Amino acid sequence: MKRPLQIIPVLLLVVLCGCGAPQPPKCTSIPRASRAPAATLEESARSAWDVLADASKREQWSVARASYNDAVAKLFDQLRCGGSDWNARAAALGTRIADPDQPREVKLESLDVLFPASEVNTKSLAHHNVTEGIGVPVVGWKKTSALGQKRPTYYLPSGLPYNVTVTLSFGEGQPVWNFTKRWLYDDLQVGSVTHPLAADWTASNAFYWQMCQLDDLTIQNVLMPERYLEETGLYFLQPYDPNKIPVVMVHGLKSSPDAFKYIINDLAPEPWFRKNYQIWLFNYPTGTPWLYNSMKFREMMGSALAYARSKGGGAKLNQMVILSHSMGGLITRSSVTDPGNRIYDAHFEALFKDLKVKPKTRELIQKTMLYKPLTEPKRVVFMAVPHRGSPMANLRPSLILGNLIRLPKLLTVDMVDAAVHSGSGDPKDTKKVPLPTSITSLSPKSRSIVGLNKLPLPSTITFHSIIGDRGKGGLLKDSSDGVVPYWSSHITPVASEKIVPYHHGVTDCPETAEELKRILKLHLQSVSH
Repeated sequence: MKRPLQIIPVLLLVVLCGCGAPQPPKCTSIPRASRAPAATLEESARSAWDVLADASKREQWSVARASYNDAVAKLFDQLRCGGSDWNARAAALGTRIADPDQPREVKLESLDVLFPASEVNTKSLAHHNVTEGIGVPVVGWKKTSALGQKRPTYYLPSGLPYNVTVTLSFGEGQPVWNFTKRWLYDDLQVGSVTHPLAADWTASNAFYWQMCQLDDLTIQNVLMPERYLEETGLYFLQPYDPNKIPVVMVHGLKSSPDAFKYIINDLAPEPWFRKNYQIWLFNYPTGTPWLYNSMKFREMMGSALAYARSKGGGAKLNQMVILSHSMGGLITRSSVTDPGNRIYDAHFEALFKDLKVKPKTRELIQKTMLYKPLTEPKRVVFMAVPHRGSPMANLRPSLILGNLIRLPKLLTVDMVDAAVHSGSGDPKDTKKVPLPTSITSLSPKSRSIVGLNKLPLPSTITFHSIIGDRGKGGLLKDSSDGVVPYWSSHITPVASEKIVPYHHGVTDCPETAEELKRILKLHLQSVSH
């Protein structure tokens, strides 16, 4: 009877270690459906190619495209499965790989695996967005490193997904395999005719969140922020492009950058978006107070902007857009607004120069309350942001959750010092000093919230609001998204305020994505003049 009980801790250890972590699909044997003779498949693809290259046969293009894509998909299975390298496998099929140094081509040797987009489970995203066209949509994957481990600056944790379209081109000599960077190129030249390339915009997005653990650690991010400080920073979805405007996405409490995966899924298919914008994701442990997270955001942005300027494209940096959700809106609003002395005065009665605090505490106070704002952003979108706090922060369950938060030890020492000199708690018994957390800092009575609301929105930035309404109230002023009431999320002056019939997670709402498309198109018009 003892043996089964002894097994239980082992099973728990297996689960907690993540021993069943997902792996990218690999092909070691050719799928049965793709085992037709390569010569037969190539002849079928070549015949369809000739039809697609002839403008006079337009009425036959639909059938030819289907025939071509089917043959190329089966040939790609034969190409990707088995031993040896890509070039050797291509040669075995009587084909060759295109020059990887061409701008359109993905360098296959830089990827760990390449597989059909059809193998990805996309049910985690509401809409499966595809573009009909020529070729086989595939997903490339390049492993980086796990959470909490060092990786190249601005690289996504776990790995990098690539949206690629595979085609087989026919001309004189051997057929040529092309692996097109689909996020950059939309078309394929077939003879004298230009055809759209097929694409699966959802597969690479869904696959990333299957492989990355960021979205699985939202509770830990709140309760044990110190364990995830390594992941505080900015991630670039693609290598920095000096010719594109950064769209920086800042998530909220008990969340991660995956809060924007629905929005990214709906923006990715838009050619105008991919041509003009690039996405930066800010991630941070959400248990720490939002004023502290705001400081870290400005520091990380400063480093990212310096890196970007070293690559050129300063004009595009000065056209930056920030999309912020929930507590991320407080981080954003404070970061782009000159605080003067108002946030400081909401916390302290003594002048800053007269504070008798430790040097590190003084530095922390200065960086969180007496800072220089970011000047690059020119447009900000607030989504379900508790500008005046959330009454839920004062409820008993929230207070209990707040008491469970374990702040980083080094930060705790300085916060106790600052809290004592701000008049909070008993200076003779530091154990009784109430430390601010993300929960308490969202209370409408929080000194941080009070100080922030004394700051007018800067006139150099255009602001927009998207606010959720569950439809359970009568008048708009009495409505709520279930977490933030309208009286808190409503702010002026803004260029637009969109009410969407949704709960607090408005980033998942289709109407939010449509409103963001409108705003981003409007931004392009404004910066082009």
